[in-house]
Amino acid sequence: MKFGYILPNYGDKVTAQELLEISAVCEEEGFDSVWATDHVIMPRELREPYGQLLEPLTTLSFIAARCDRLKVGTSILVLPQRNPILVAKQAAALDVLSKGRLILGLGAGWVEKEFGFLKADFRRRGRAMDEEIRLMKALWKDDVVDFEGELFQVQDALFLPKPVNGDIPVWIGGNGPPSIRRATKLGDGWHPVGPDLGDFAAGAAKIREGGRSVTLSVRMVTDVRKKREAHAGPNDEKRVAVSGSAGEIRKQIEGYAEAGLEYYCAAMNHPAAAEIVSDLRKFSSDVIRSYA
Repeated sequence: MKFGYILPNYGDKVTAQELLEISAVCEEEGFDSVWATDHVIMPRELREPYGQLLEPLTTLSFIAARCDRLKVGTSILVLPQRNPILVAKQAAALDVLSKGRLILGLGAGWVEKEFGFLKADFRRRGRAMDEEIRLMKALWKDDVVDFEGELFQVQDALFLPKPVNGDIPVWIGGNGPPSIRRATKLGDGWHPVGPDLGDFAAGAAKIREGGRSVTLSVRMVTDVRKKREAHAGPNDEKRVAVSGSAGEIRKQIEGYAEAGLEYYCAAMNHPAAAEIVSDLRKFSSDVIRSYA
């Protein structure tokens, strides 16, 4: 089992310097990675929690320059509201600068007004995303790029530099059947948010049936201080939290591990960076070291 931490690159409580300090603690305490959340422009009625947010690829570049070992990832970059060739270029640059430490989590998105502000097609976002992932993989891998799609056509093109390892792992965000199908066919990982154990186990089983090597991960609200109940996410989707005593947290994570979980990304957010650091150290002591 590997562990990541979901950075508080959203909201207005944690400064840039504190993001660096939090990442340094993650590196010190045995986390494998840190992850940045994405939104570009939100409607006023959805100000919380993502109305103020540091762009994730920029944020991760800032952190990767100061941390030597940590992988950096997006959880989740909304691909269909962006130009995929530009995203592929930004990702390749970050991968080169970080010496191959990028994991690119991609999702279809859920805020229709955000797509409208960006002149992107919300209704066709899933279909677009499938083509865009195939295009990005071609850009990263092919010496000369020839790609013929419904939305994008690239002929006799050069795309350099290539990623350090010849590719960038793409993890597919989302909990529902379209995301599971996409992870099975196109992804290098599946990265749902707060799924209950039954739903995760069912999705993991479907992905394994596909026969490809796909990393099974979760993003989970994690509370080392008190027991939490299931809650609704910003898009009103039901989400599970892992919480309680050290023993309770280990037991919950182990249940997911038995269903196939390989990578656990903990979201522990507080208004003060010192509180986050305290929880990171406790989680490391109580959970991460038990897997060492």
